[in-house]
Amino acid sequence: MGFRTGSYAKVWAVEPKSDTNTTVRISISRKNKQTGEYEQDFSGFVGFVGTAAAKKAACLKEGDRIKLGDVDVTTSYNGEKKITYTNFKCFSFEVEGDAPAAAATNDPQPAVDSGEVDDSRLPF
Repeated sequence: MGFRTGSYAKVWAVEPKSDTNTTVRISISRKNKQTGEYEQDFSGFVGFVGTAAAKKAACLKEGDRIKLGDVDVTTSYNGEKKITYTNFKCFSFEVEGDAPAAAATNDPQPAVDSGEVDDSRLPF
């Protein structure tokens, strides 16, 4: 599958850099249908960029599995060193096994025009 949106990855190391950047070492593998063995498609360091993604990534632990959301790959060339650098970035992801935020609450949500507002859940 490789490094792309929708890929499932395994987390190997997490290193928070700042409030907006966390570096995570991940790997992505696929199963070879002929041999039954898993083959690695991608392994590397990915920058989880943005306040929400970096904060969420900082909470990851070794062994977690994630599903990549919005990703980007950029390259830059250093003329003095004559080296091309490839940077992998992730702007959103989901942790495997986490329920979406809307499904996390079991309380039924009131309809917009249901009449009186139930104030029993208000903090004051």
